[in-house]
Amino acid sequence: MKNFLLLVALILFFAFDNAFASSVTDDATSNTICKIVGYTHGIGGPMITIVIIGAALLAIFGRMPWPALFALGAFTAVFFGAP
Repeated sequence: MKNFLLLVALILFFAFDNAFASSVTDDATSNTICKIVGYTHGIGGPMITIVIIGAALLAIFGRMPWPALFALGAFTAVFFGAP
């Protein structure tokens, strides 16, 4: 039941995510923040790819535990908005 309520909450959150976007005014501050976030996502993709390849090599040679590698992959998916 708890998981079902969480699922319903997430669906409602994403369904009404852009409902109030038209009431927000576009000013210089929001444009600057959007540009910074866009730049971070643009340069972060290649950087995190190198990090994951390095972490996978560490896991293969026994220097990093495998669950930590999977946690890194989950963090990457959440932070960078995996499809």
